[in-house]
Order: sequence, then C-alpha cells, then structure tokens
Amino acid sequence: MSFCKFSPSFTTKAQTMVDNAFILDYLPKAPDLCVKAYLLGLLKCNSGDSEDNTIEFFSKTLKVCADDVISLFKYWEEEGLVQVLSTDPVEVRYLPIQTSASIKKFKVDKYNDFNIQVQELFGKRMIMPNEFAEFYFLIETKHMEERALLQIIKYCVEYKGFNLSPNYVLTVARDWERQGIHSLKQVTEKISELGEVDDNMTLILDAMGSKRKVQLEDKELLNKWLTGFGFEMNVIIYVVKLIKNKKRRLDVNVLDEYLSRYFEMKLMSIQEIEGYEKEKENMYFIAMAVNKELGIFYEDLTKEIDTYVVAWINMGFDIDTLKLVADNCFKSSIRTLDGFNNIIVKLFKLGITNTNSYLKYMSDNIATDNRIKAVLVALGLNRNVNNMDRNFFKIWSSDWGFSDEIIMYGATLSANKANAIQYLNKILSNWNSEGLKTIDKVKLDSVKPEEKQEFIHNNYTKTEIASFLTNLDEVEV
Repeated sequence: MSFCKFSPSFTTKAQTMVDNAFILDYLPKAPDLCVKAYLLGLLKCNSGDSEDNTIEFFSKTLKVCADDVISLFKYWEEEGLVQVLSTDPVEVRYLPIQTSASIKKFKVDKYNDFNIQVQELFGKRMIMPNEFAEFYFLIETKHMEERALLQIIKYCVEYKGFNLSPNYVLTVARDWERQGIHSLKQVTEKISELGEVDDNMTLILDAMGSKRKVQLEDKELLNKWLTGFGFEMNVIIYVVKLIKNKKRRLDVNVLDEYLSRYFEMKLMSIQEIEGYEKEKENMYFIAMAVNKELGIFYEDLTKEIDTYVVAWINMGFDIDTLKLVADNCFKSSIRTLDGFNNIIVKLFKLGITNTNSYLKYMSDNIATDNRIKAVLVALGLNRNVNNMDRNFFKIWSSDWGFSDEIIMYGATLSANKANAIQYLNKILSNWNSEGLKTIDKVKLDSVKPEEKQEFIHNNYTKTEIASFLTNLDEVEV
C-alpha cells in the first residue's frame, strides 16, 4: 500500500499534459478511438496508480473488446509513439514524441525529386509535411543517402503493403541508422542478409503451426537469434517444439523470451537445454532447500533458478553440499543469495564442490586457526584470529619454513610485550635472516613433540564456522 496517494476526487480534478506535437502532427489524421486510447493510456501513465490500469478497464471504458484495445495501441506503435512489449499480459510503453525534425527548417525545393519518388512508393497514402521532414532529418543530420532511404521505403512497402504508416518506415530507418547503415550499398546488403533468412523463418513459423507471411520483424528476430545469440537452426526448432509440448501460447515473442533466457544462461545446444529442462524440477527443490537454510523466502523461484541455481549445478555442486554451506552461512549471518553465491564461487575456484572436500577444507582451515590461536594465547592476547594473523602465520610457516615449535618458542619470548605481534615478527625475521631453521639452533635442551593426528569432524561452533567463512574473503574471484 502506498504511504501517500491522491484521493479519487483529487485525481479527478488533476490534469494530464498532452504534447503539442501529438495534437498538431498525430491527432488530425488518427482514428477517434485511437486518440481516445492514447489519451486514456497517457492518463494512466501520469497517475502513477495501478488501480484500473488493466486491459479490462480500457475495454469497458472504450466499449470495445480486448483484441480491439491491442489493435488501437498497435496503431500508435506503427506511428512510433508506443511500444507494445507484450500482448499476454498486455504491456504498453509510451515513448517520447519525436520532434527533432520539426526543429530544423529544411529547403524543401532541394528534395522535389525525392518527394515524388517517396509519394510514388507509398501509393495513395499521402505523406504529411512533418513526415517528409523526418526523412530530411535522417538525410541531413544522420547522413543517410536519399537512395538508401528510398530502398528502405520500397522494402517496407513490399512487406506491409501501401497502407503502412510512414512512421513505421522511419522506425526501421532509424534502427538501421543506429546499426551504422547509411548508404545504398549497406541497405542492399542488409536486405540481402534478411532475405537469406526467409526460408529459415518459414520453417520456424511452420513448426509453430502458423501459416502467416514472414514479416520484417520476424527477420530481425531471427537475425538476432542466429547472429546475435549464435543459436543453430536445429536448436531454435527444438525450442519451438519444447514450448508447444508445454501447452503454452506460442508466437515469435514468446520464442524470443525463451531463447533470450537460454542465451543468458549460456545454454546453447539441444543437450544443454534439454538437461536444464529435465533438471528444472530438481533445481526448484535445490532453491527451496538453500532458501530454507538461509532463512529467506521467495514466492517465485524462476529468477533465482536462472540466475544462481543453474550456475551452481554447472559448477558441480550437489544439494547436500549446498545445504551444508547455506547452513554455515546462516550461522555466520550471511543470509542473502548474493552473499551465499559469493561463498560458492570462491569454493569453486578452490576446486571444492562436494561435501567431503568442503569439510576437509574447513577442517584444515579451522585446524590452522587453532594453531594460530595457540600462538595468540602464548603472546598473552585473548582475542579471535583475524586475517592479519593468518597472513603472518602463513609467512612464518610456509614462506620462512618455521615449525610450530619454533613459532611458539618465539611467542613465549614475545609474551606480554607492548606490541607482542610486532616483537614476534622481529624475532622470527632475525632467525630467518640468520638461517636458524631448527629448534636446536634457537633453543637448547628441547625435544620436538610428536604431531597429533587430526580427524575430520563437523561439530564446530558458530564462532569456528564464522571464522572459517571469513577466511574465504581472502580468496579472489
């Protein structure tokens, strides 16, 4: 519930701003119902209130069926004022009205031949001055060749027919211009590239059970799937059949959603996608189990599965290991998916993906922390082990090669000094520089104790587990 909101009476008396460009350039030639739909949608955009912002409300208010409401916004989509992002559920995004062309005054006489050719291509559909101005803007400001624009118009008319809106052509031209297409040669190459996908797109539509003609938008999508994403045709056809088997509504936009998601998850082959779909139920239980251990809850697990669980499974982790790590994270106050995932990624980099290797690594680290703790006690320091202590101990034992006995002997000599750790570092540094690497050379009449065998166990305290997981922060990802 919103903390603050307008009352219904306040909203009724409020105002909705309408761009002058809409009134002057678009309203005069738009069908009445289209204007009503646009203004009603603008009201809902400005109100910031989701109440009654539904297709049912639009249908009831405009006294038309739901499909007609979508058609009304499709009109504005062709005019370049909105984007129909989805038709099930319906989602419409309002776009800023293009006014850039109207700002600059063009010498229309220089475009007489161009104007005649444009009008001939559109047939009986009269081109308005503001629409011609948009073409001039592309030529003079974006440096598109006149012949390139004429070829784009011709190409769009062949696919949409003479009834298409000039704004549809302008949308295509602007999109291609953003792709760096400015010359007739580049336009011809683009059209040739799109032409090569006709047969493939027909195969996809046939697999969907659709008998409609291939549209320019279909070609752009297929180019995205094949070239942008890098999918093979057999993979795309497989995904079509997969969606059909799920008894879901199927169109090119739904197919694009599936392929985009698979691409984001790096699932590029039939085998990988098939494995993911088969494992999806198992991934659901994994997500539930991890969330339970972390003490969090999400009603919809789809995003969590796609973002995290797929990666964990691909790394080689099983549910038991993930539950164990999640339980340890909870005990260490790491209770978010991002925090847990950070630990998992670090473990993977260390080559630790199963319970045994995890427990062994934990045991080794905690055993090392216990050795360091003994040194701190000998120094007279009553505190927990920190990363500075671990770094020093690694240098003493691994880099300098001192045994625990030598380190402990040095600790007894440094006990209760003003800065015990600093004093111990000096002593050990001197012994290292003098080559005193045995206890005999630093201490007389002392026998080295036998090392005690440690066995792996899982009965650790919360402090020990927290200390262990904190130690992982030193692992770079």
